[in-house]
Amino acid sequence: MDDLKYADVAVDSPVGHARVFTYRIPDRLSVQPGQLVWVPFGSQTLQGIVVQLTAATPDFATRDILQAVDPAPLLAPEHIELGQWMSRHYRCPLFTALSPMLPPGFESHVRSRLFPSTAPHAEDGDLREESAAAIGVLTEKGRMTQRDFIKLLGRRGNRELNRLVEKGAVRREVTIPRPGVAPRYEAYLVPVKAGIPVDIKLRQRQQALLDLVRQPPEHLSLTEANREFGPKAAEALWEMGLVAQDWWRTSGGPPPLAYRGGASGPGELTLTPEQRQALAEITTALDASHRASPASAPSSPASRTFLLHGVTGSGKTEVYLRAIAHAISMGRRAIFLVPEIALTPQTLERVNAWFAGRVALIHSRQTARQKFDQWWDIRGGAFDVVVGPRSALFAPVENLGLVVIDEEHEWTYKQDESAPLYHARTAAMELARNTNAVVVLGSATPSVESYYHASRGRVRLLPLPHRVATGGAADGPAEPARAPLASVQVCDMREELREGNRHIFSRALSDALRRCVADGNQAILFLNRRGSSSIVQCRDCGHVASCRRCTTPLTHHTSPSRLLCHQCNYSRRPFKQCPECRGGRIRQLGIGTERVVAEVSELIPGVRVDRLDSDAARAAGAEESVANLASGETQVLVGTQMVAKGLDVPNVALVGVVLADIGLYVPDFRAGERAFSLLCQVAGRAGRGDTPGRVIVQTYNPDHYAIRAGASQDYHEMYQREIESRRQLGNPPFNQLAHIVYQNSDSEASQNQAVAIVEELKRRSNAQGRTDISIAGPAPGLPPRLRGRHRWHLLLRGRNLTEFLDDVDFPVGCTVDIDPAHVT
Repeated sequence: MDDLKYADVAVDSPVGHARVFTYRIPDRLSVQPGQLVWVPFGSQTLQGIVVQLTAATPDFATRDILQAVDPAPLLAPEHIELGQWMSRHYRCPLFTALSPMLPPGFESHVRSRLFPSTAPHAEDGDLREESAAAIGVLTEKGRMTQRDFIKLLGRRGNRELNRLVEKGAVRREVTIPRPGVAPRYEAYLVPVKAGIPVDIKLRQRQQALLDLVRQPPEHLSLTEANREFGPKAAEALWEMGLVAQDWWRTSGGPPPLAYRGGASGPGELTLTPEQRQALAEITTALDASHRASPASAPSSPASRTFLLHGVTGSGKTEVYLRAIAHAISMGRRAIFLVPEIALTPQTLERVNAWFAGRVALIHSRQTARQKFDQWWDIRGGAFDVVVGPRSALFAPVENLGLVVIDEEHEWTYKQDESAPLYHARTAAMELARNTNAVVVLGSATPSVESYYHASRGRVRLLPLPHRVATGGAADGPAEPARAPLASVQVCDMREELREGNRHIFSRALSDALRRCVADGNQAILFLNRRGSSSIVQCRDCGHVASCRRCTTPLTHHTSPSRLLCHQCNYSRRPFKQCPECRGGRIRQLGIGTERVVAEVSELIPGVRVDRLDSDAARAAGAEESVANLASGETQVLVGTQMVAKGLDVPNVALVGVVLADIGLYVPDFRAGERAFSLLCQVAGRAGRGDTPGRVIVQTYNPDHYAIRAGASQDYHEMYQREIESRRQLGNPPFNQLAHIVYQNSDSEASQNQAVAIVEELKRRSNAQGRTDISIAGPAPGLPPRLRGRHRWHLLLRGRNLTEFLDDVDFPVGCTVDIDPAHVT
């Protein structure tokens, strides 16, 4: 690489997507693709990732790379390719697309401090009033951070600071920081000479230590040596030249997951014919991909992507685990993605039962040090399987053979808070293309898009249409028994009201709850809304308590008693008087999980009831709530959509959907599909043991197709209704969507900018003759104001929108979400 003198670098700056900058590699540095470096960028010093090296001298002036953050490349070639694709597809800077793949703690920014200048410079009369005042404060303090000084400069502070530095009015010092978390190293003693010179006589401790060091594996931790034999023994051997010290990187991270027992291990269950067929197709694809080289890989991933469509309890996890075992037997590794790591303890237990000590778990509650060490251990090949939420897809797994995405329909696989706004399902297929890996998507209620692609042969469909009875060993019966799905009863809450029942529970659900608990069984109550009540309203004037930063009602929570905004987490004490009319008649409308818990306790005195929603998960941990249910300590579990995912508790005989209508009428074309999916998923928690399951669905609209299909767990009825509607309206999978949101603290400026964006997009589509492009909006977002910023949005439909938007220059404050999960 001696002739490769230049490097294309993705710089940590809000530049155009997929854009790189060329730097010269100084003679003192050795740089490789995937390496993290410090580079000058304008007047700043920023981090950058080397994307590729080149020998061609550019026809423009270049600057030198300053130094490397780490001496070795941090990103593999396949991850660089994935980042380049994400940058183009999701319209974000290349560094932003690559940053989730870096070791945790490596991203940092230079520390700039400002000092009063001692050199002669322009008189204060030549300075702006704000600049002269800022320099006065700086002179008084002696030094300031760049951020604090820019605040004193006011409008266009960055530009004015650069001018002051160039004039010599202030002096700037830049310090390049070390990574926030650095590798840990431990000293080891290794033998140097086989024998002992005749002129050297060892003491008893020295001889014992030397004998131990010379035993296989012929190295011993210096810490352990000092603890067992004292520091002087090791020091004496080192001075005699009998041992040497070698420094090795050590983990210090979380220990491998320990298998606690209870979950079925390899070969303990008998597969059904459908499971055997599905597994055979996956393993055949794994064998073919293992034999092929990346250059000979098919251009389409269809032959290596599967949709495992199995009803709840059909044994999808068993197929996943056997497929992972097959990949490992070929020397390859696997990534197992789950919707939310805190909600799948039983899945994790089963994975670890198969691959004890070889499973890495990634989750947000790990410390920075644990995340860092886990990253390096995965890269070093210490684990065969990586389990985690969507971000686990970017773990540095070498020789990747299989990616499993369980509950692939879940919207949590879509990043929608900060760039890159990727979907793990789509990104996984691209990663598989780069690595010749196989992708298995699994769900009882696949997304309409995934099922459509499977029906067209773009993804291979593997059906598991029957629930499998629990039990059965490998040496048992040839065919495991089938188990029926839970029976579902739909309760029309309009009839309940007409007949005088004004409780949140129908009479059928109340009776079923009492009987379930009396029989020693367990129940799950589902309500997709946390809190005690959704609206707090004055009965005199109609005023609704709303967030002062967001145009959303505050939700009342009883423990502790607070009014909380679920958008920005603003909270305040409940008011006793209306702030508008000073009236005292304050009414709480709607229901939430906290109120359901209170109603259950009142209905069945002494019942052990627990709550599982995002509030409870933050307070005590979702794993504890799930563990209490699995152990039988909790008799009734009340929760939001968290309870619909991954729970497999045989003693749960009853599931009650308190109000199925929540979320059914939001202005989102996926609302019906999501309502159906939640109903099917939560209904699947009942009847997994010997006791027949029962599901009671309460609704004010029993004739809605999503509720009707969800009650019968008829996926095909929902799919046919959805696919026809989407064909008529041009929604995915027939077109691509781009959700464009503009936010500004000024309401009028936000609206005007959104209107200007629409006009520019219409002009561009007309100029290109793109008759397939349609634009809905602009319109106020939902909510119209979020965290103090006014929102206007528009929705773009069409084919190949990534290409259409490729060179559109969107203003600051504008977010472009390709393939959005929500369009509000």
